[in-house]
Amino acid sequence: MAGRKRQSADERKPAILKAFYEVIEAEGFENASVAKVAKQAGVHASLIIHYFGSKEKMVMALVDEVLRTYAALFARLPEGGDPEERLECLLSLIWSREWYEAASFSVVFSFLALSQRDAEVMERVRNLYGNYRRYLNKQMALLSDAGVIRVDDPQATTEALISLSEGSHYFCQYHIKAGTFDAHCAHMIRSARLLLGTK
Repeated sequence: MAGRKRQSADERKPAILKAFYEVIEAEGFENASVAKVAKQAGVHASLIIHYFGSKEKMVMALVDEVLRTYAALFARLPEGGDPEERLECLLSLIWSREWYEAASFSVVFSFLALSQRDAEVMERVRNLYGNYRRYLNKQMALLSDAGVIRVDDPQATTEALISLSEGSHYFCQYHIKAGTFDAHCAHMIRSARLLLGTK
């Protein structure tokens, strides 16, 4: 019988990061030991150290992976086209299940908490939001010039829009009823349009 195919590092590392993600989701970041991750991934703990060097480096690899997920969503935000359609597409993507479910809240909150203690994680998160902010600043200015939105200060509007979207995503599970997510998104889009001075 042919032996089991050996997985390469390119195959094993994503599988280990997936297992790390699952352990954080189930047990919290503080309880996600290398031993538990190894058990979840079905590998020996020494293999994790071999691939990543330390738990700290594995943490940074998973932070980067989660941030890449959000960066890929940001990359789908519309750049051109009809201004009205661009605004509709932008708001519909920001308040969508895909955006909301891009990463587990328990994992994201763990990394946001970690960023308060780890300057390297903070820098990565700031870079991600910096790109998001620059995109929205550009779009608010363009949409304002096109007369699609009516705002006095596009940059201040960007700050308010980010606060509205992130607050909605991270805290709606605490104050909206189960089964009302789609209605919540519709409410948030209407609120964003009020903020932007458009219907």
